[in-house]
Amino acid sequence: MPDLALIVLVAAITYASRVAFLVRRRPVLGGLVGRFLEVFPLALFVALATSGLAAPDGEVAVTPALAGAAGGVVGAGLTRRSLVGTIVIGAAAYWLVRWWAG
Repeated sequence: MPDLALIVLVAAITYASRVAFLVRRRPVLGGLVGRFLEVFPLALFVALATSGLAAPDGEVAVTPALAGAAGGVVGAGLTRRSLVGTIVIGAAAYWLVRWWAG
């Protein structure tokens, strides 16, 4: 199997598993678990987006990742911590700043 075909296959399987989890109807949980799941999408996206903010020497680097992190926080606030809203607005901010910066 060529390398590109293997990469595309693995990417498709990974993407499909993520989408299947997002679109499946689930009951809303209460209590401590429900509260954790309510704030988890924001925390996860911000952690992923901010991992690109630190330069190798430990200084904060101003990059499109900073816009992605800020967009994720704004998206979570605007969409009431919706996972899809957080990711879409954060990714849009990232790509907009990346396009604008050249």
